[in-house]
Amino acid sequence: MRNLKQSLCVEDFLRQVFLVPLTGENLDELLNLTQDFAPKLKEHKFILEFAECKSEPSLIDEIRYEFNKLFVGPKRPKAEPYESVYFDYQTMFGAKTMQVRSFYESSGLKLEDAQLDKFPDDFIGYELQYLYFLSFSALKAEDEAKFNEILRKKAEFIAAHPSQWFCKFAARCDEHANLDVWKSFGNFLNLYLNSEMDALKSALKDPEIFKNLKE
Repeated sequence: MRNLKQSLCVEDFLRQVFLVPLTGENLDELLNLTQDFAPKLKEHKFILEFAECKSEPSLIDEIRYEFNKLFVGPKRPKAEPYESVYFDYQTMFGAKTMQVRSFYESSGLKLEDAQLDKFPDDFIGYELQYLYFLSFSALKAEDEAKFNEILRKKAEFIAAHPSQWFCKFAARCDEHANLDVWKSFGNFLNLYLNSEMDALKSALKDPEIFKNLKE
């Protein structure tokens, strides 16, 4: 897959957005990852707004405040970052959570008890981390057969999970966000996911792999 390193960097960036609290100290690390993004992602408004924190450090606090309002609480988050919420009668730890867990386990991964106490398996940060793990594993694959096996697993996971709910989550972000950085985030997430599916179709020479996606 020609641009797998680009995918890896975007997934690394996105997972850190949800797993690592934004501070002035880790801002440079995040922005450095964008240097390897494809141009349409690197120049996206979401990234440009994020980069504004370099010249306006106070924006970090504003971004973090709205992050909590949208995705954390203490009141019910405006854009809940859990897959099950969008399908299983608006509750967490539903059937989708268990399905996601089975994907992790098939790759030899399991969330630590301390992580499960915070978020269910279908938390968007963990799903993005799994996509990052699969890209990293593919880059380290010893032969073409293993490489293609990992890419197919990534495609199957995207078809079964991110492609089914990231767009719903993105719409909530757009609806409820006030800051431009979060209003543009949903479009960025959708752009990444659609680009990834196109790349996987091409790499696997299987144009039908995502044919069962819901419209």
